[in-house]
Amino acid sequence: MNFVKITLLAASLAALALACQTEKKCKYRPEAVFTKNLPGVLQYNFEVQGTESLESIFFQNQVLLELHQEVCDKTKQEYKFTVKGDYSAFADSLWMREAVRQLTWLSTLSERQAALREWAGILEANRPTMRLAEAREIQPSVFVKVDKVASPEQSVLLVTFEQR
Repeated sequence: MNFVKITLLAASLAALALACQTEKKCKYRPEAVFTKNLPGVLQYNFEVQGTESLESIFFQNQVLLELHQEVCDKTKQEYKFTVKGDYSAFADSLWMREAVRQLTWLSTLSERQAALREWAGILEANRPTMRLAEAREIQPSVFVKVDKVASPEQSVLLVTFEQR
């Protein structure tokens, strides 16, 4: 009986040691981009799990922003703007303009978000030739993608920045 327990314990320790060796070591951890003290914020939450994070902000203007970040081998930020209502009939060009408008608005919230104005400018410069759901290389190894998900109840604007 003791032999079985010792064998199981040894097997468990070996599995744990293997898991620790294969766990990826990353130089960076995701950090919050926003804070709960920004103007117009009704609810705020920031969660980190390993090399990923989810930041959720519900604004007074009824926009829910969820920012998903991944940092390790590559860096990825996905801004997900959700509003109530059906905007499915809107032209793709409107969604592109709205992406620029939302990033510009976020850049005004505090000095910490001011860099988003530059991203809005880059997106605006590339907007005439961009297509929804297509990643566009805007700088070497840096891609941006704008997409939408519309339903009768709510509409979602997705803006994704990725460094590969």
